[in-house]
Amino acid sequence: METPVSLRKTLILITGFARSGKTTLADGIVAGAKSEVSHFNFADALKQSCDTWMSLLDIGEADSENSFYNEEFKVKHRGFLVSAGEFARSIDPDVFARSVIRHCDMRASYCADENIDCVVVCSDWRYPNEFYAPFLELTMDGWQIVTIHIESVGVLPANEVEGLTIGQIVRDIPISYSFVFSPDSAQVIRDEGKHIARQLNI
Repeated sequence: METPVSLRKTLILITGFARSGKTTLADGIVAGAKSEVSHFNFADALKQSCDTWMSLLDIGEADSENSFYNEEFKVKHRGFLVSAGEFARSIDPDVFARSVIRHCDMRASYCADENIDCVVVCSDWRYPNEFYAPFLELTMDGWQIVTIHIESVGVLPANEVEGLTIGQIVRDIPISYSFVFSPDSAQVIRDEGKHIARQLNI
């Protein structure tokens, strides 16, 4: 009887200031990967819950323009999204980290059924515990966690908290890849994402 091949499970966490190119880098990783990559962010659970709240009040639907997945709507109502996130973290600091852990567990089950490698990329890593919580739970189940820090010249922290938390990440957590890009380098960033996917052989 043939021994089943152990499928690889990889979680890629991308950190950096807002507008530094994190999503663009993630898009490059997805485009360059041979594997089926799931792009799931820490904020996705927050967006889903806020959309559900609006739906319950009959003021929005998940597939309408009044959705936090709509970039224009999200920017206009960012204050509410931020406040809702702060409220959730005040009750449980790991609330969004656990949403990513759950997503990774579900993806691992799906990938095992499909007999394919499992890759999840998060492009909004902003807090140290968003590394520690997945590291403690997922590495015991065979996950490799790859960490990436990205900077773009001239892009500063959106606020004091962002500067402090991302500074703490860079100081205290081992970073697998670190990049500094020139302004307006979207294609270069995307190409670097493709290169990372090849390097990781995902």
